Amino acid sequence: MAARRKAKRMGRPPGPPEQVRRHRVTTTFTDDELATLERMAEERGLPVGTMLYEFVRRRLGPRQ
Repeated sequence: MAARRKAKRMGRPPGPPEQVRRHRVTTTFTDDELATLERMAEERGLPVGTMLYEFVRRRLGPRQ
């Protein structure tokens, strides 16, 4: 029987465990709020989720 080759993992390699983002928080916005967020994200060249994450990180302060 032929030896099995280990499949090469695709995608981004895993980061250090203390830096891995694994928790999800959801919220809801009005149509106007979402339109504002989308416009702000587009101006920055970022996805909306990334822009919101950066807002939250700045507000939380330095990492512990």
